[in-house]
Amino acid sequence: MLEAVKTYLQDWSDACEYANECAPDLSFLGNGEPFTALLFVAAVCYLAWAVNEAGIKRRVAALAGVAPQAAGDLKAVVEKLTPAPAAAPEKLAA
Repeated sequence: MLEAVKTYLQDWSDACEYANECAPDLSFLGNGEPFTALLFVAAVCYLAWAVNEAGIKRRVAALAGVAPQAAGDLKAVVEKLTPAPAAAPEKLAA
């Protein structure tokens, strides 16, 4: 395996010097056209999913920080609106 990689890199180096074009040969990636397109679509879908998940987590974290404060404010408002319990009327002796 290592010998094959060494040979490939040596051939690429020789071709680079000969043609003065030192870009690696990536032609093997373009041969499976439907598969490369499907891979690209899958990558875009994954990226959109990851961005959406990050946004959801940010919103949940922001709401978690606001919720206790809002609940405390709501309790204070409810306490102001509810009338104080009336004192129990004294029972008169019969």
